Amino acid sequence: SLSCGGPWPLPHQPLPPLEQDPPNWRELAPSDALSSLNKKETKRQEVINELFTTEHAHVRMLSVLQTVFSKPLEREEILTSTELATIFPSLDEIIDMHYAFYENLKKLRVEDNFIVKSISTTLLNRFDGPEGEWFQKLTARFCSHQSWALDQIKSRQKKEPRFNAFIQEAESKPQCRRLQLKDIIPIEMQRLTKYPLLLENIAKSTENPAEKESIQQSAECCRKILNHVNEEVKVMENLLVRKKTTIHHSKRFTRVVTEHQSESSKFIL
Repeated sequence: SLSCGGPWPLPHQPLPPLEQDPPNWRELAPSDALSSLNKKETKRQEVINELFTTEHAHVRMLSVLQTVFSKPLEREEILTSTELATIFPSLDEIIDMHYAFYENLKKLRVEDNFIVKSISTTLLNRFDGPEGEWFQKLTARFCSHQSWALDQIKSRQKKEPRFNAFIQEAESKPQCRRLQLKDIIPIEMQRLTKYPLLLENIAKSTENPAEKESIQQSAECCRKILNHVNEEVKVMENLLVRKKTTIHHSKRFTRVVTEHQSESSKFIL
């Protein structure tokens, strides 16, 4: 079981509404506390706020994948649960993980009156140890299927009118913010590439040596997760290329055989 803290949404419950962007920390922090911050600490709070707001945006877009695409595709019996599991593998669990992380960051902000004192424990709880391993496993599964998913969507849209009509209608919904499904599927990979830099920037502006070291450790965990996911993506893409090549050769072989047979039949006649 996962132990990241924060209220976990149950699988059958939709996420709370996340459409509205959260207010900036400067609007919420007490003005006297705000004016007493030095330049370095102000910069630190800015990056922490960026981590929080971008995590919020990420959870919102993941929930769009779930509520606008994945669940209705299953409910309307356009795709089976097995087919959906190859296009959106472990999507519900990935949403749970990011939502718990977002909730923990939110809790920190509220407890510290929007000027976050220590963030290292929250970061290590997410990216290090068993939690980090679980995070790595699920994100690798999701991201490695990305090319396959995009291929599937493209070919189904060409061949299956009902699927194509559903996707076009879903993409026109305001929650998609004018993004197509093919633009939304890569967001998990894009998010993984952002963590190391965000965490390094928080560490750079952190004065406390122990806190700084723990944040750098979290950034290193994020880099390891990203490297592992990149490797898994490469393996899967190589498999796909091999599969396509095999199919191509197989079709070519069938064509050559058919042509040869038709040529031969002329002589028989």
